[in-house]
Amino acid sequence: MLIRLLGTGNAAQIPVFGCSCRVCARARVDERYRRRPSSAEIVTSTGRYLLDAGRTDLAEWLDPSVLRGVILTHYHMDHVEGLFQLRWGPLPAIPVYGPPDENGADDLFTHPGCFDFSHQLLPYVPTTISEELTVIPLPLRHSRLCFGYVLRGRRESIAYLSDCDGVGPQSLEQLRREAPKAVIVDCTYPPDAGRNHFSLDRALAFAEHVGAPRVYLTHIGHQLEQYLLEAPLPLDGPVSVACDGMTLTVD
Repeated sequence: MLIRLLGTGNAAQIPVFGCSCRVCARARVDERYRRRPSSAEIVTSTGRYLLDAGRTDLAEWLDPSVLRGVILTHYHMDHVEGLFQLRWGPLPAIPVYGPPDENGADDLFTHPGCFDFSHQLLPYVPTTISEELTVIPLPLRHSRLCFGYVLRGRRESIAYLSDCDGVGPQSLEQLRREAPKAVIVDCTYPPDAGRNHFSLDRALAFAEHVGAPRVYLTHIGHQLEQYLLEAPLPLDGPVSVACDGMTLTVD
């Protein structure tokens, strides 16, 4: 099983519209530095699952014949916007797994198209999605109901925690018990900045607290990128900044 990060930026993305800072100027001329909205995919031997769907270009390259489902962390627009176009596909019902948020996003629930939003998940209750994938929802501190997930394969697991400004004691206990080989966690802002999302100092403190062998920072904002140009993370440390296209292997 593979987890491929398709979008590691925040809602503004990088480059930010109208911004001419070094980070945004660099991203406009070099694809490697672009950060699209939160999206990932889980690749199994029997098909693929979207993990959040913030990218709006999914229909251009996503093969509908192998799409087995969608797993959502929450219903903020930068995590679900790609579904608004995909839903009109003439396809059999595609299950969407996510938190029990009655409000959803705009009219997704009333006009779901090919998506079936009835698969609501419960905190801390493992749900087997396929033979190779079990998900365990972990409630996170955010501005609306939001789940992180332990993504468990047959023998190993990876945790995906976007968006959050904290992880409560029960979620932290579950995370430690699962002992994932890597944690992918929200880090939007430079130190001592922002709200509703981790800043770098809080993300690093969390990384040390959870004790995972590898931690990858995602949901990156351009102000954090500016800061990291001047104060990069140690290359030999356990914490790295993720990038669009990065692939992690489970099992």
